[in-house]
Amino acid sequence: MELDLKLGLEILKLGIVTLALLILYRYRALFETSLSRSLLRKGAHVTLLLWLGFLADVMNDVYPTSLTKILDDIIISFALLLGTYYLVDYMRRARVAVEPSKIVNGTSQLKSGAYLAGTRDIDSILRLSAGKKVMALTRTPEVFKKRGIPYLWLSKVEGENSMDPLRLPAILHRLISTADEDTVIIIDGLEYLIMENGFSSVFKFLTTLRDYFLLKGGTLVVVVSPAALEENQLSLLRREFKELEVE
Repeated sequence: MELDLKLGLEILKLGIVTLALLILYRYRALFETSLSRSLLRKGAHVTLLLWLGFLADVMNDVYPTSLTKILDDIIISFALLLGTYYLVDYMRRARVAVEPSKIVNGTSQLKSGAYLAGTRDIDSILRLSAGKKVMALTRTPEVFKKRGIPYLWLSKVEGENSMDPLRLPAILHRLISTADEDTVIIIDGLEYLIMENGFSSVFKFLTTLRDYFLLKGGTLVVVVSPAALEENQLSLLRREFKELEVE
């Protein structure tokens, strides 16, 4: 009776891990919106190892040998160590060491709020942001790098300060964590974000970001090319964001 109960529990644990693997595979596209593909792949490897460990545990109850008595502990311990290593490594890589910094001395002419800038004249936006801390989310990092502006690079390629454009929740969290009443965030990559995620997802991302910035008293400037958007898309943005008057 005791053996049957133990075997039943082992089979139950194996079934739970099997279900986790199936869910991870079935909804992998959903998880990729907030987690990188590499982390999901590593997570699948760890879960598979755990599955093998629980399988070895079941085998030990059915066909006990000197090897199966310790095999499950070896596999599960290795899976836990590997999972811990992957997690620590991911957290280290995900911590992009970029903070807004004051670029131009002076008094800002830009009141806290959320704006649409129909110009790509970054220098004009910077003049309005004088005296405040500035950071950019951009597809063209060289524009900001040569001006000494901290930036996050929208790119699927791992590189200096890069952020995967598909990971909108991660980008949202990163920008919100830097925001305060003395911060200006310039988003110069709207068209690229829309191309990768679709307008609806990006619009939700921008309006959520806008609400957080208004709550924190920060300033958000979204650079947009009106010709690149459909009229109804532009109307929705104009309803949520003020037009930035640039001299």
